Amino acid sequence: MRPAGARVAFSMLRARRILLLIPSLGILSLGAGCGGGKEQVTAAELVQKADGICREERNAFDRIQAQPPPNAKTAADQTEELIRATEKANSNLEDLEPPEALRAAYELYLKARHQVIDEMRRGKDAADNQDSKAYGSAQAVVARDAPQRRKLAKSLGLRVCSSSPATA
Repeated sequence: MRPAGARVAFSMLRARRILLLIPSLGILSLGAGCGGGKEQVTAAELVQKADGICREERNAFDRIQAQPPPNAKTAADQTEELIRATEKANSNLEDLEPPEALRAAYELYLKARHQVIDEMRRGKDAADNQDSKAYGSAQAVVARDAPQRRKLAKSLGLRVCSSSPATA
């Protein structure tokens, strides 16, 4: 039998180990519960979920662009909001894992959507610098490439995404 002091010290050491272990377990459980993986969807689910994401994006674009920007600062702010809305939509779209037969086309569609963000950033930088020519140029590239994004969306059977005036 251990002396009382040794039992208390041993119990405190064991309690300390447990206390050190609790945060580690919490972090591990958070990581395990965060999804981290993609959601495998059927072709029909892809259409339903992706079109829902594009609908939300379109609504955000409509809200953000309800009033034309009166100056370069407002244009830059609006463009930043549009970028955030597009990035959110892209992130949600990337969480969907389509069937193998659609995977290559879906990856092309996502790539095209990411490219539009690069142009939107160019437009924001131009607006920040009050460079209306560069701002117009970036907008023109976004508009020029929109039919290709819509075509890619349509090839996947996406209805809202293929008709969206946003980033499609």
